[in-house]
Amino acid sequence: MFSIAKNSHWLQTLAAKMITSVHPSIRHNVEKIEGLQKAFYLTNLESIPGDYMEFGMFEGTSFIGAFEANRKTGTSESPKRKFWGYDSFEGFKYSDEKDRHPFFREGDFKSSYDKVSKRIRKHFKDAAPWAITKGYVEDTIGGKTAAEIGIPKVAVALVDLDLGAPARVCLEVMSGSLQRGSIIIFDDYFAYQGRLDRGVAKAFEDFKVDHPRFVFRRLFDYGMGGQAYIVADDGTPED
Repeated sequence: MFSIAKNSHWLQTLAAKMITSVHPSIRHNVEKIEGLQKAFYLTNLESIPGDYMEFGMFEGTSFIGAFEANRKTGTSESPKRKFWGYDSFEGFKYSDEKDRHPFFREGDFKSSYDKVSKRIRKHFKDAAPWAITKGYVEDTIGGKTAAEIGIPKVAVALVDLDLGAPARVCLEVMSGSLQRGSIIIFDDYFAYQGRLDRGVAKAFEDFKVDHPRFVFRRLFDYGMGGQAYIVADDGTPED
């Protein structure tokens, strides 16, 4: 066996070149869809009721990935879900100077609300209900609860806003609708050099301090810094 490995340097080199030829952003986004599949598999397996919320849609690929993940891991007896998407469609906007980052520039990730809506409508057809809200979350849902906008329970959520201030808004909106078994996926969780006092990580840390009834467990990592957590306890009495 050692002899084979010793004489296969060319094959190892080829493998290294092939693996590193895939751009990290592509690998990250592929693994994000895989993460959504894991999340919906678990929530459907456990029959966790509730909807899907996505904050930061860009061109709608993850939103469609969530729909497919739910459709292919569920059964006719799985909870019915509505898919809710939120995006400014105008790109990044800083509302907190602590969120300043050399890669996240204002206006980046701008997309077309009309094109994204058309793409999702064409893909979903009538297989599941969905709704998209255009605008910065601070303006559209800030200060509201998920229940107030028609979402009594959240099963899976993707927080893909990259910046801490809007992520904190979204967590607060969901707070009353999270339950034991809810899964929150954070994109770019390890941005800002992995600091806990910046970005999405800070938003999550602050949220946990303000809502100590929740116990979160790390569920899985993906891509170039994504991380998912499951609500292990929501403070309600055991059944």
